[in-house]
Amino acid sequence: MRRLGIDLSYFFTYEDEIPDGVGFSHFGPVHLLWLGVCAGLLLLFLHSYKRGGGRRRLLAERGIGIFLVGLEVYRIAVLALIGKMSLYQLPLHLCSMAGFLCCLHAFFKWDWLGQVLYTLCLPGTVLALLFPDWVRYPAIHFITIQGFTFHAGIVLYVICQLLQHNIIPRLAALWKVIVFLLVVVPPVYLFDKKFHANYMFVNVPSPGSPLEWLASFLGNPGYLAGYAVLMLLCMVLMDAGYRLLLDRKSCGT
Repeated sequence: MRRLGIDLSYFFTYEDEIPDGVGFSHFGPVHLLWLGVCAGLLLLFLHSYKRGGGRRRLLAERGIGIFLVGLEVYRIAVLALIGKMSLYQLPLHLCSMAGFLCCLHAFFKWDWLGQVLYTLCLPGTVLALLFPDWVRYPAIHFITIQGFTFHAGIVLYVICQLLQHNIIPRLAALWKVIVFLLVVVPPVYLFDKKFHANYMFVNVPSPGSPLEWLASFLGNPGYLAGYAVLMLLCMVLMDAGYRLLLDRKSCGT
């Protein structure tokens, strides 16, 4: 692999033991290549998914959900094996939760869960792909592979559910997403404060993300107010955008 310019010596090395300069940069060649690979695989899967029958689609959806949970279990298992599993590696980030929520939705199709996945988890996952917080790792590393694959899988699952109309976004159902946040965020915030963690980035903004830009003039914890406003605005725009898309489709038929 080294002959190809790929160094796997850090494949199972945790970030605190990786020297500077080994990782990749936001929107650098490595990042763009990973995004291109993810986009290509998503398009190939969606092409196959749309050609399949109802039973095949259901199995594919459940397969994605189980695969996402498996990826999180894999990440935790490897971290435990290399002695780096801790309170700071629990699946308490929104995207980590989204993997489990996708699996749950694949079997139960609850409306509130669909609203959360589309309105909240989908944009959050896309942002995570655009501004990954695992850039300290090399291009080929178990965290890098898991990170891009896991987040792309969430995007794929939600798109599949939209195509099947198993998720039908509605502004009138936005309250379900808000209730979800009111139930989930306060305990995570208190956990972060008690154990000095940063799940959901409510303690410190993710480096290189729009939250860091907010903190540059709102300060910390002032950026949390802007965070909440941006999140609400994003949820409204997601639902309004879906409605607009449907209206345009109906006008074109």
